[in-house]
Amino acid sequence: MFPLDLIALIILFGLVLSHGQRLSKIEKSLRSQPQPQPQPKQQAGISAPIKAASVPTVSINSAPVNPINSSPASSPIESPKVAEESSGRVLGGIGIAAVVIGIGFFLKYAFDNDWIGPVGRVMLGIIAGLALLAIGQGLRKKYVSYSDFLFGGGLAVLYLSVFSANSFFHLITPFMAGVFMFFVTALGFAISIANATPILAVISTLGGFFTPFLVGATENNMFSLFAYLTILNLGVLGISFFKKWPQLIAIALIGTVVNFGAWFGVYYKPDVLGPTLFFVFISFFIFLVSSVARAITGKSTADNLNYFLLGVNALWLACTGYIILNPQYSSVLGFAAVFVAIVFMFVAIVVNKFNPEDKALNIFLPGLAVVFLSVAVPLQFSGPWIAVAWFVEALVLYVIASFISNRGFQIMGVVVYVLGLINFFFWNFPDANSKNFTVFFNPYFVILVLAIAIAYVVAYMYRRFGSASVEVQKRGIVAFVIIANILTVYAFSSQIIFYHNAQLAILSEEYSKQSQNASLYNTGYAATSQHQDLYNTYQAERTSTQNSSNTYVSIFWALYAAVLTAIGFGMRMSSARRLGLALFIITAIKVVIDVWDLGQIYRIVSFIVFGVIALAASFIYAKYKDRLKAIV
Repeated sequence: MFPLDLIALIILFGLVLSHGQRLSKIEKSLRSQPQPQPQPKQQAGISAPIKAASVPTVSINSAPVNPINSSPASSPIESPKVAEESSGRVLGGIGIAAVVIGIGFFLKYAFDNDWIGPVGRVMLGIIAGLALLAIGQGLRKKYVSYSDFLFGGGLAVLYLSVFSANSFFHLITPFMAGVFMFFVTALGFAISIANATPILAVISTLGGFFTPFLVGATENNMFSLFAYLTILNLGVLGISFFKKWPQLIAIALIGTVVNFGAWFGVYYKPDVLGPTLFFVFISFFIFLVSSVARAITGKSTADNLNYFLLGVNALWLACTGYIILNPQYSSVLGFAAVFVAIVFMFVAIVVNKFNPEDKALNIFLPGLAVVFLSVAVPLQFSGPWIAVAWFVEALVLYVIASFISNRGFQIMGVVVYVLGLINFFFWNFPDANSKNFTVFFNPYFVILVLAIAIAYVVAYMYRRFGSASVEVQKRGIVAFVIIANILTVYAFSSQIIFYHNAQLAILSEEYSKQSQNASLYNTGYAATSQHQDLYNTYQAERTSTQNSSNTYVSIFWALYAAVLTAIGFGMRMSSARRLGLALFIITAIKVVIDVWDLGQIYRIVSFIVFGVIALAASFIYAKYKDRLKAIV
């Protein structure tokens, strides 16, 4: 079997040869600029007006007059020039591959016959690689694609030579092999920058991240590996930024993750947690800057590659941090997530300041910040505190959105607020049968009051600072005002219901004790009679308590509907007025449904009180009908 490092080297060399054509296209698209078309010389004896009348001129941006003279881009038939260039590239790839393979066979033959010793073999490889680079540089001006093949072949031969010196002949140590391969990578970067050749930059980046595997080190060189990857990533960051080659960042991110994963799976120990986390965060920060640098300085719009880099980078940091910290330091996971969220928030604010036109990026970055901030809550808290933290987080996001005019933070604020409501209602529902329930002075009611207050504050911030448009501003105000009122009705209604449920729990406990005493001190007919009396009394009190609960809830709803209606008229708020009317209708339906189960006294009270409130509301409508028309 082939050793793993040799397989990696073969893959690298194969990439150089097989993807030359694709990488050449990348280079051509990055380097190409529209060139002005040469104008035909005016023939002697023909005046300009006659020429303009007889020979139609064709603008670069206009459609051709004659379909026969259409451009190659619009023609389904490949032009002869394009076909020749494509064929030339194919022949160039075949040729350089054949030359490298032929040289390899010759060297193998010479080695088998002991014509050349190990040192000479390595030196021949280095000389051959440098010669290919020199020839490629010399032919660069006239034969761009051909020189690219020579550059790629030269780098591949240099990598092979250093690899052979270390793995086959043991002439140098793995550390020195890594140093030499680093210089080969740097040489490739220098040539790619000097010649504006993204092909060579891609090859050099791949070779740089393959180097730790090619040197075949068997000991734990953690600091050397981390320093090497950091320097390499900084170099890739600089080249990709100034030369506008974002593909290098994607290769560097994947290469860093692969190298770190290979080291982590074999050598990581808890005693190197600090340096490991430091390297992970430094790498995360480098790739974060790489993903948004051009959006900040170049005013360019982020593309799918930028979003891919941001997402993968954040996911790698989250997974790595969780795996490292979870066994022994789970108590700080929440704080670590908050720290990362703050970093994303800062970057989002900076991007929004320098490039507010990129709407998608200004939503995506706050989204990443909110994801980490929201994940931090269940990692650090439990029980009702999760809902509290999410409500406060939603308010903070709206404050940030208001001061920096960022729509992304507003959207994330809505998401987090809804998460808080879901957590509150589905995971923190109180024990409705607890006899120790205290009205208003309980965590359930306090959290609801907090949610209501934040909803009103958010509605005010919509009104004070606005939003993306007037329509969005109005919808935001109405939505949070309605949420606040619904939560208010629910909060007070739940207190009434929970209080009476506590009374029912007390009645059940007393009935159970009295039944046990009756069985203990009475027998026969007397015990049966006493049990029946106790049961009848218990059922009557239970029914009375339930009727009282329904009656108080109906009265509260009717009063609250009247208050909403009055506020709607007084402050000219149509949403409050309509919400009051809706609550009136709901209360009426509830009274009709409940009345069949109520006692006679409760029926009288319910209908009279509801009727008086409805008449008062009707009087307000009649008195202020002109204002009503103005509002509507």
